[in-house]
Amino acid sequence: MKQHDETRREYMTLAMELKRQRQEGIAEGTRNMILAMLQKGFSAEIIADCAQTSAEYIIELGKKQHLL
Repeated sequence: MKQHDETRREYMTLAMELKRQRQEGIAEGTRNMILAMLQKGFSAEIIADCAQTSAEYIIELGKKQHLL
């Protein structure tokens, strides 16, 4: 029974780590898409609609990257 509990715990730890990595990957991909759209001249409102985020976030990110 102890071996079963240890294996279950290891599996759950691995599952949580994979989920975290997947979420980070999605966030990085979204950020890259936003930056690419800013570089192509799309408006913050259009990008926000596509990325399902706020225009304020788009503007803040654009300013940090010296694109706005």
